[in-house]
Amino acid sequence: MQRKYISHLFILSCLLLQVLNGCIHTSKKKVSRPNILMIVTDDQGYADFSAYGGSEDVQTPHLDELASKGTRFTNAYVSMSVCSPSRMAMLTGRQQQRWGVYNYGANFPDSEITLAEQLRANGYQTGMVGKTHYGPVTGPGHKGFPTSHGFDYFFGKEGGTMDYNRHKQSDRDGFTTKMANHLGIGPFWDNDQQVDMEGYSTDIILDKSLQYIDEHKDNPFFLMVSFNAVHLFTHQIPEDDLTAMGLDKVPDWDPSTGDWDEYLEWYVNTVGPNTPQGRPRYLYHLNKLDDAIGALNSQLKELGLDDNTIVLFISDNGGSPRTYADNAPLKGNKYILEEGGIRVPFVLSWPNHLPEGKVYEPTVSGMDIFPTLHAALNIELPQKHLDGKNILPYITGENTDNPHEWLFWTGFHLTGKPLVYDDPNGALARHDRTYNGDNTGWAVRYQNWKLRYQGRSDAYELYNLENDISEQVNLAQQHPELVTKMTKRFFEWHEEIKKDHKNYELPESSEF
Repeated sequence: MQRKYISHLFILSCLLLQVLNGCIHTSKKKVSRPNILMIVTDDQGYADFSAYGGSEDVQTPHLDELASKGTRFTNAYVSMSVCSPSRMAMLTGRQQQRWGVYNYGANFPDSEITLAEQLRANGYQTGMVGKTHYGPVTGPGHKGFPTSHGFDYFFGKEGGTMDYNRHKQSDRDGFTTKMANHLGIGPFWDNDQQVDMEGYSTDIILDKSLQYIDEHKDNPFFLMVSFNAVHLFTHQIPEDDLTAMGLDKVPDWDPSTGDWDEYLEWYVNTVGPNTPQGRPRYLYHLNKLDDAIGALNSQLKELGLDDNTIVLFISDNGGSPRTYADNAPLKGNKYILEEGGIRVPFVLSWPNHLPEGKVYEPTVSGMDIFPTLHAALNIELPQKHLDGKNILPYITGENTDNPHEWLFWTGFHLTGKPLVYDDPNGALARHDRTYNGDNTGWAVRYQNWKLRYQGRSDAYELYNLENDISEQVNLAQQHPELVTKMTKRFFEWHEEIKKDHKNYELPESSEF
């Protein structure tokens, strides 16, 4: 009897110990800091995300699932209509014009503090996989290289374009360095080593991202996954898939056929509107991108990390006319300051902390990512002026104001002077005309009003975006007082911005 009593007591003690251990484990899991997965896509059209009521030919089930689990923003903006500047603003929470960046000539001053630097200093493992485009193609050591601005690990390529298929050093043979860099041909950087890879870029970026998550699942991590999809050159599709789709192969540039001028001719004649079956090719890359996002979400679930991971998704700017992206119902596209160039799909998910399936309509910015994550993680902000805002209290309804009553954008050339070409019908001139609009001037959003100054024509356009999202009805003559007010506020803002220029060496560059 006594032996049976002792045996039962022993079993009960073991069970109690298991329960206590489980409670301790559960408690630790609840208070552990959340992981952060930040997904950035390249030139994705506003309509190329079916949760946004996208095009009839678009199905993005995995992006839609992400949106259903978080907050989807319908008035989300980036700070510039091209990749490099807007990406830099996201990572710093600051307008890139503060250090003189108005075009592709983006550099990362040593004095700028990035999100990765902040998170690493607060105990996070920090990784980046994919495209960078935070400055010139230089390799390790430059501030624009990810391991120089806060990332412990980087696997990817520098520059604005990444070839979808050619990822070996030998693929650069015959190209000048300038051509190969502009096309994004060649090996990937694995931190400070270059490695040859085979395969399709979206698959490579996905595989390395899945590997990173698996290797860091036991400690809080910040992973930025920066896909090159759906950037040009979208004619590049693996040959097996081209055959399955019944599409012809479009030849890549052959460097033996000429120099830079001939290359520009090939460029203009290959991108939209000159790509055969251009929209199906674009959708191929979009569908592969959506599948990759689904795989990332699935892995978080499988590893039990989904309830403790903040997931952000954003496009770096509007969809490009050169790739057959669709920005409907927005007017315009990448490169210009109409809504289609600067308003982007943006989703933020944080299970058990933020609403699921919420659609948030007031104005937000990609610059808000920096202060919002600081607030979510209770990290002190750096002693710098930030242009972004913590949007958490706005999402939860604690603050019912508009996060950004005012937002400002600058075009490539604020002077509004027309560009002069040696050959008005040459490749460079025809290249620039594919912007499909004026890339000069500036724009302001004030509440629901949008003022667009067209630099080349010296014209003002005023739109009420609440009932004219497509910017069709110019109300400038009906509301001259608003035009005056918003113009005055723009130049006040820009004069304030220019005060910072004395602290930086201002860049001079362009896409070419």
